[in-house]
Amino acid sequence: MTILIIEDNEIEMENLKILLNQFDEYNVIATADNINEGIEIANSQEPDIIMLDIHLGCQNSLEHVHRLTYNPYIICSTLHTEHALQAFEVGVSDYLTKPITHKELCRALDRLREMKEQTDPNATQNRLPLNKGTTTHMVPIEHIILVTGDRDYTLVRDKNNAEFINTRRMREWSELLPTNLFVTLDRSTIVNKVQIVSFTRLGADRMATVSFANGYQHKIGSIARRRLKSISEAT
Repeated sequence: MTILIIEDNEIEMENLKILLNQFDEYNVIATADNINEGIEIANSQEPDIIMLDIHLGCQNSLEHVHRLTYNPYIICSTLHTEHALQAFEVGVSDYLTKPITHKELCRALDRLREMKEQTDPNATQNRLPLNKGTTTHMVPIEHIILVTGDRDYTLVRDKNNAEFINTRRMREWSELLPTNLFVTLDRSTIVNKVQIVSFTRLGADRMATVSFANGYQHKIGSIARRRLKSISEAT
């Protein structure tokens, strides 16, 4: 896969090139030290991956992602973490904190590789490897009923009520799971709408309880409840 690095710190740029050089399947085809040049190169050469520094001089590069004319994988890097939410809202695939280490980069590329392999229009026929303890289970995607965010991890529950811890972020799950089965209710909740049998508002509270076909119940907040209500009224 081809890579464009957009980074204005020479030391960080060289560090990334050295780290990426250790992976045979990735090829750095261009670099840029400012966002305007980076966007121009990206749109002309269309690299598969953009390694994007968030702070480029006095500019926030996330505010320029919309200028891309195609849809690459974007791995952001920064010294700070306060832009993480904005990064994922604009479609960033991963978010790394500087200084980037081989271990962190390897983890990000592994996650990206999984995203690429699992993105399939026939995804309902696929199985995902999900870990429970030291055992890896091959779970059919249509058997997943719920995905919830939990800090740096996500929790995946299937129709047999087994729960798996996964390193994919919610944004990745929303891109991976087929939209004919799954809907994102809020930033931390994705449900298999086919597996939902009812949802009940909790008295005067704005929250609600979602009941699934396997008997499992999950509480959701007001935003998720309104989203689920609008979906149910539309069907």
